[in-house]
Amino acid sequence: MEVAEPDVQQLGRYRIERTLGAGGMGIVYLAQDSKLQRPVAIKKLRKDSTSSTAAQRIQSEAQLLAQLNHPNIVQLHDVLEEGDSIALVMEYVEGTTLQQWMREHTPSLQQKLDLLIQICNGLTEAHSLGIIHRDLKPDNILITNSGVAKITDFGIAKSLQQDVDSITREDQVAGTVDAMSPEQLQGYPLDPRSDLFSLGTITYELLCGAKPFEKGDGGTMALAHKVVSDPHIPPQLAWPKLPEPLAVLLDKLLGKLPEQRPDSAAQVAEALTLLQQLGADSESREFSATVTQLLRKPPNKRKRLFAALAGLAVLAIAGYWGWKEFTKLEPQYIAVLPVEINGEVRGEDNAKALTATIVRQALMNATSQLKASALVSFTPKEGQDFDAQLQALRNKGVTDALFARLECAQVRCEIELQRIGPVDSQIKQQTGFAFLVDKRQEAEYRIGNSTAALFPQSYAKDTAELKLMPDSDYSEYLNIVSRLESKGNTAEDLTKLKELTNTYPNNPNLYRIFTQVATDLFVLTNEQQYIQEGLDLVGKAKSRGIDKSLALEIELWLRTYSDDSNQFDELWTQLNKQKSPSAAMLAKYSRFLFSKGDYEAGQRYAEEAEALNPSADSLYLVALHQTASGNYDSARLTLNKLLENYSRHWSSYSLLGAIEGEVGNLSAAEKAFTSIPEALRSWRTQSNLGALYFLQQKYVEALKTYQQVLKKAPENIPAIGQIAETYLMLGESEKAKKEFLRVVELTENKEAPDMLRYRAIALANLGEVSMGIALAHALLKKSPDDTDVKYSAAQIYAIAGEWRSANYFLEQLLQQGMSADWFRLPAFRRLCARESTTVAVTTAVCK
Repeated sequence: MEVAEPDVQQLGRYRIERTLGAGGMGIVYLAQDSKLQRPVAIKKLRKDSTSSTAAQRIQSEAQLLAQLNHPNIVQLHDVLEEGDSIALVMEYVEGTTLQQWMREHTPSLQQKLDLLIQICNGLTEAHSLGIIHRDLKPDNILITNSGVAKITDFGIAKSLQQDVDSITREDQVAGTVDAMSPEQLQGYPLDPRSDLFSLGTITYELLCGAKPFEKGDGGTMALAHKVVSDPHIPPQLAWPKLPEPLAVLLDKLLGKLPEQRPDSAAQVAEALTLLQQLGADSESREFSATVTQLLRKPPNKRKRLFAALAGLAVLAIAGYWGWKEFTKLEPQYIAVLPVEINGEVRGEDNAKALTATIVRQALMNATSQLKASALVSFTPKEGQDFDAQLQALRNKGVTDALFARLECAQVRCEIELQRIGPVDSQIKQQTGFAFLVDKRQEAEYRIGNSTAALFPQSYAKDTAELKLMPDSDYSEYLNIVSRLESKGNTAEDLTKLKELTNTYPNNPNLYRIFTQVATDLFVLTNEQQYIQEGLDLVGKAKSRGIDKSLALEIELWLRTYSDDSNQFDELWTQLNKQKSPSAAMLAKYSRFLFSKGDYEAGQRYAEEAEALNPSADSLYLVALHQTASGNYDSARLTLNKLLENYSRHWSSYSLLGAIEGEVGNLSAAEKAFTSIPEALRSWRTQSNLGALYFLQQKYVEALKTYQQVLKKAPENIPAIGQIAETYLMLGESEKAKKEFLRVVELTENKEAPDMLRYRAIALANLGEVSMGIALAHALLKKSPDDTDVKYSAAQIYAIAGEWRSANYFLEQLLQQGMSADWFRLPAFRRLCARESTTVAVTTAVCK
């Protein structure tokens, strides 16, 4: 568009010389400052401006620029006001815009990095003052003839201290679509990381000579949709020789969510400075590999990585941490598909199955060699074909699937390993080789290492070479591993694993398998000794120099089941620093909050984990918190949704049965419990079956079922407490007293909420009502919405003769849907003759 010459020749002491440019809101003149004898740029509101907020925006720009004093930001010299008119007198930059500079120059990579560092420095200054630019693009960056970058045009910039309402809708959509962040395009609240996305588009175009999103024929709206919803074009497709660290930088800057981007422009500047110092003017693949390797760990000053880099080692150490902080790897959620074996494997009767176990374990262990990676458990449904399995993995949020196909003849197998992307069903990487099945351990290690090599080098951990076991020890290890999936491990397996860790103290797989067996045994028996054995072994692992992140991970895993939760928060903080996949961390924290009785927060974390990485376990955690809070309808919906996709998630059947039993749907509860194969029913499921018989007034059957629980877990406190209550219903008060005394003895010095709840009930039944009430008060204060806590409190208050308090909690339980069948205990019957008992409670308890 042609820009008319100014119709003014003088503005105050400034003499207008010519027009530099114009936009829809303002016009920029080149002028001469007659007092200081220097050229200036004057930005003045156009007379024909169609923007209703133009004057407000230019006034806001003046206020923001007045705060900024940095060599990489165009300076404000003066503000001219006359009536309703306002003009900004700014530093005149003799040069060109970055957009023009890119068209007219063929810069080296060093020159590009230099400009980007300057832009980062200018942004850092603005962000430190709480100012977000909101329209950062090549046209708004000026390059002086001497190569200095200056950010300009803060016309729609926003101060974080300003009232949010001061930003108009017109301002929200102002700017260039392909330079705006997804959150800005959607009208969401912004923080400085919005500018970092815009910086990413500039960096991409400067480095790669192309834009990160193709505009196509769809126009602006179509482009906006791509920015919000579609991934950017991989930078190494646009420039195949782009060094890998810079590709990582671009991927981070262009993250769809603010939290996926670097924390600050200062971090980006520090990382770019390191690359510049290390000789980033080389554009070869060798440079990419060298710098990537250097950034994977701090350089050792005692060794020369390369002669050309020796003098820069100290600088690299200083800059490494800034780069590491910001090149956080995207979390990988990895699943292992069933191993396919064709042909015959010579050996014992189960040679083929044993070979499949070796391969599967090797694929699973490969995940432990990768940073920012979590293993997702996966067992396909019976008869599910390969495409259906990949669809199931997509539903679980799996990013990478590992698949092994073997062609075997006698003792030799040809293996093909594939890393598959479930999203598009495409093979990302693959490799293959031959191995001998009678060399099992060597085969497992080679398969594991080859699988880890299918992932980018940036994900690789520095892992120590493992010491090979003799065949006898390795066979023991394999037998234990083969029993994991069927939950067939025993305490003897832990003893054998402990012996193996003493012999092979640096083998991380042994510690991981020990933890899995220990937690499985705890879930089946409720014996805390298994958790303690695991924690003891973690202590030894740390002293033996096992990978710190692995030691933290398995300790946190064990602490989620431990009565002693004092160290959990510290462990959580430490492990978070290891950059573990966020969904896995959130799920662990959710489970911990469940053990603490904080169901509202626990449900929130479980839902966040489910949103990041949809899975059966995350959904189950959501339902678990919903149930504990008494939100049965929501929990039932969650579980039904889960079981539609994961029909063999047995824990969900157990929880669904508990819900149906609690609301009085006894036939539905029995159906849910008995859907679980008998061999896989945990003590909790058995205990729930006993409760079901109790509700049906089948007290003898209930007693037998609870006693079966004690055969699996001899000191199971819930089962002992339920046995005592069953004796009360049978009128055998002395036997009940004996069991309550046992509960008090076993819960001495216990801190877990469940243990305290059973202790409080036992004390009340033994005549120690004051102590029982004190514990009930403490539990209610900590978990006021917990159904079990309210039920126990009602029982204790009824025993103590505090009728109004007992009635209050019984009414709450009835309102949330608990069945009247639960209120047959003798203590509750005592409310029937009380005037203070409400009609609702009388109807439920006394009918």
